[in-house]
Amino acid sequence: MAEENRPRWENEQWNTTQPNPKACETCMFSHGKPPWADGPIKASCEIFEYPESKPHEVYFEGADCEYHEKEKK
Repeated sequence: MAEENRPRWENEQWNTTQPNPKACETCMFSHGKPPWADGPIKASCEIFEYPESKPHEVYFEGADCEYHEKEKK
């Protein structure tokens, strides 16, 4: 009977994967419009504009992006 009163999420799996956009840290396209102008950790950029987002491999697994161009200083 006590089993019936437990919250439903006790048996659910939770995802704790964090973004890992390694290529975006040095990419000239990772900068965009405010309020996230210099946020390479964000899911969108000048190539993948909102509502589109970066490929899963690039954004979460640190893979190289086919559009990556090193930032000129």
